[in-house]
Amino acid sequence: MSLVSILIPTYNNLDYLIPCVNSILLHQATPGLYDLILINNGDKGSMPPTDKNPEVRVIEVGENLGWEGGLKRGLREVKTEFVVFMNDDTYIPCFSAGWLNEMLEHFSDPKVAAVGPSSNCVMGPQNVFIPSIAQNVFNASFLIGFCVMIRRSALEEVGGVDDQLPYHGDDLDLSIRFRKAGYKLICDKRIFVYHHGFKTGGREFGSAWNSVEMTEKTNMHLIKKHGLKEFWKTISSMPPEPEWAREDKEGNVIRGLVNGGRVLDLACGDKKTVPQAVGVDWVAPGEKIPGLRGERSVADIVADVSKPLPIEPESYDTVIARHILEHMLDPILALKDWGKVVKKGGTLILAVPNQDLRNSIPMNYQHVHAYNPESLKNLMHTLGWHTQEIIDPKNEVSLIGVFSKNGLQ
Repeated sequence: MSLVSILIPTYNNLDYLIPCVNSILLHQATPGLYDLILINNGDKGSMPPTDKNPEVRVIEVGENLGWEGGLKRGLREVKTEFVVFMNDDTYIPCFSAGWLNEMLEHFSDPKVAAVGPSSNCVMGPQNVFIPSIAQNVFNASFLIGFCVMIRRSALEEVGGVDDQLPYHGDDLDLSIRFRKAGYKLICDKRIFVYHHGFKTGGREFGSAWNSVEMTEKTNMHLIKKHGLKEFWKTISSMPPEPEWAREDKEGNVIRGLVNGGRVLDLACGDKKTVPQAVGVDWVAPGEKIPGLRGERSVADIVADVSKPLPIEPESYDTVIARHILEHMLDPILALKDWGKVVKKGGTLILAVPNQDLRNSIPMNYQHVHAYNPESLKNLMHTLGWHTQEIIDPKNEVSLIGVFSKNGLQ
């Protein structure tokens, strides 16, 4: 019999649900440890077949019960000692294959009611980008429900899932109830689960999702239920938004390095670093960019930057590549291709996560390489580039490498 049931309520979100399920099935350290229960709040019969995966079961609801209602429906079907509440737009990276085992270890303490991992898109100290405290494992005042493992007996003791909350806030509500009952909540930032974020709420509620009005309504409900003192005790532990998240310090540094001439911005997305640059992206101009909240591509050239660029050799004075190199399975080939379009004596500006500042692989499940100032400098030296400078943009995340083409490439 399985020890853990993973409950995933879903609502017509197959583009994210299928990768989520596949990542759980593929990246596991202990087969047979869990059952995976998909609660279909969406169109009946819309779920993919699961006959080849006996550990996966679909519950057809026939109506949209919402997040909390879906969880309650799933809980009626399982009897395991532990349950995981999980969003359908999450993803288990291969380096987190032991995520269930690692969370289970904390429950050796009978006073632990819930354990949550870190993520790229999550409120509070679980956010991987926020160095909230020195410890990687700590007692939290709240855990966010995008992915949380819960002791079933503790959940039943505090009254189960509350489906009367407006919009969201069930995770804060449950956290408060656990703490009131004397239980601990553990955040383990050594465990990482990728979260695309806002994929169902954004479709269902549009711009109202996570708006000021929605948040205020949720907060008022929590204050009425638990009192202002308990509510404030919970959210006051939330670290402030880091300065780097409010200001593009990295972009400001790069803009100061561009001294005229023709500029190419690789994988520009929805915003070019330098307004006059020619932007390259695989998403056509004006189309929505997958993974972002409605932003549209501003590319001038549609191309995959992991492949040879459809651009004349030595046609640009400066080429900017921000947070691309860590995604390249073959960074040497990518750098050779990018270098071809740089004029002799021109500049290639690279921005990558700085491994010396934080473990950069978990920042994004698509990261396959990590760099620090020395490793980036060594890589570029091997390929014949001259290092002009390595810059710390003081954003607590990245480094900038400035390299000149000297004809040895």
